[in-house]
Amino acid sequence: MPIMTLFRSPRVDQKLYDAIIQDLDLEHAPAAGALTHACGFDAEGICVVDVWESRREFEAFLTDRLRPAFAKLKIAFVEPEIIDAYAFTATEETGRYVRERGAGYPSASAVEHASRPAH
Repeated sequence: MPIMTLFRSPRVDQKLYDAIIQDLDLEHAPAAGALTHACGFDAEGICVVDVWESRREFEAFLTDRLRPAFAKLKIAFVEPEIIDAYAFTATEETGRYVRERGAGYPSASAVEHASRPAH
């Protein structure tokens, strides 16, 4: 069953987020079971919302990769909220927001172009 995770922390700013993402090296070693990831910042700090294929896969990512990245960067870890997904839908438009992930992975513009009907 898919799960949603919600992570909020006043301790993580954009610079630290970028350092965490770089340390995780998700471009070359994607997180098994991760379906979506969104991150934003407001007056309360960072807010990350993810959808995962299962709680088991998310907990493995926490143990094997995310907590060690926080420890390496000397950032206090805040436990995320885990919520069982009642429904999960992704539209074709999601592809417009995909980050470029290196050679062999389509960029957002390539995904957008491929999803347009031929004229």
